[in-house]
Amino acid sequence: MKSSFRLFARRVRSDWFFQYKALRMAVDWVIAIYFVIPLMIVAGYQYYSWWAAQPSWFSWISMFMVGTVFYLFTWLGTIRYFVEEGDQLFLRQNQRWFQHLMFLGYRYSLVLQGITTLLLTLVFLPLLVQTYSFGMPQIICFWLLTYLLKINLGLLRQLLALRIQGILLWLLRIAVFVGLFYTYQKLVAAVSHNASFIWAILILLLALAVFLSKIRLQEKGAFLADVARERDSRMRIVSLMLIRVMERKRKPKRKRPLLFKNSQRLFKGKGAGNGIADLLVKSFFRNGTQWKQTIQFAALISATMFILPGVLKITIWILAACLLAFWRKSFCKDELTAPFLTLFPIQDTVKHQALQLTTPILVLPALILISLFMGISFFTWWGPILMIGAAIPLAYGTSSVFTSWY
Repeated sequence: MKSSFRLFARRVRSDWFFQYKALRMAVDWVIAIYFVIPLMIVAGYQYYSWWAAQPSWFSWISMFMVGTVFYLFTWLGTIRYFVEEGDQLFLRQNQRWFQHLMFLGYRYSLVLQGITTLLLTLVFLPLLVQTYSFGMPQIICFWLLTYLLKINLGLLRQLLALRIQGILLWLLRIAVFVGLFYTYQKLVAAVSHNASFIWAILILLLALAVFLSKIRLQEKGAFLADVARERDSRMRIVSLMLIRVMERKRKPKRKRPLLFKNSQRLFKGKGAGNGIADLLVKSFFRNGTQWKQTIQFAALISATMFILPGVLKITIWILAACLLAFWRKSFCKDELTAPFLTLFPIQDTVKHQALQLTTPILVLPALILISLFMGISFFTWWGPILMIGAAIPLAYGTSSVFTSWY
């Protein structure tokens, strides 16, 4: 039994490491720094503000809408057993080990789904407490109701898929989905009204989960279906990343660039520093990926300006300028390592000079856009003018700080 536990632990570690590598492919350090972290900061502040003062739009969210979100959540995910195709050759010969592995995977799924249900409940907690006056017993009851229904649905869908195939299975799933939806809404309404019979319903759901679990773990002929389900669960993040991948007709490459197509000089004066600065500016503005990420970053920060208080707006504005300066510096340093530049004996002092000349120019477009919407968020006629005027010295100031070293 110890060996089967070590096998299960190794497979869980392998799964988490695989999901981590998949996320690293989609969320590199640039996206994490410029999008994920600011979004988490804003979301954390917003969540805190919901507890400090109830927003007016809380009254627009009915308990029926909350129940719909939680019910859809109960249909997400599955119960995993961490079985693999290779187990058919060796592990299944030892029925005791194989059953113990499936049981450990089942318990792991119970814990994981309990945690995810708790996290969703915590997200809606300010609404439940402040608008619907939920007490601690009601919150626990609501969490248990959603959690137990999620477990029962996961087991029931697996048993139905093993016994019924084709269109009959889909029709039965639709009937179960619709019937349980209205039943769940009635139970959520009973929880909100603090009905006493809801605890009896929870006991019945718990007993049903135990009953279905025994049937499912003893089910014969489910190995191949469990392997396919495990493969789908392992590839869930990768499949989301590849959902938009399709064959497309390649667009003809533009013979001449859209910007700076005449290759005119951007910086007056002679010297290698000015020439390299020209190269960096043109390289950035001709880079579609940089444009896309810059627009997304500016749109995200600009949108948050309308929900933040005045002091925090200024803080986020300065932080955005610092992030942009660091971002542009990193881009320029990457461009300076291009293979064709290594053919020329360019000194680091010349590269540093080009970096100091280029960075504020690359920072300005996004910072001006953020400053414009920040000024509009003050709802005054002078706000946009003042903030756009302040964006220029801020861009040069932050760029000077971040390019003070190479």
